[in-house]
Amino acid sequence: MVSQDTIAQLRQDITTAADAGDEVTAQRLRRELSEALAAAGRDDQDDPAGP
Repeated sequence: MVSQDTIAQLRQDITTAADAGDEVTAQRLRRELSEALAAAGRDDQDDPAGP
């Protein structure tokens, strides 16, 4: 399960890296965020109570 805190932290880290001009790290973090969002979507579908 991916927590909303993890997603929020990844977004913050992306902003920090991009502001610092570290595009390589920003791109890596964007991939991690994409994976986290996909996992969060799968978690919601697995929960019988729904999102």
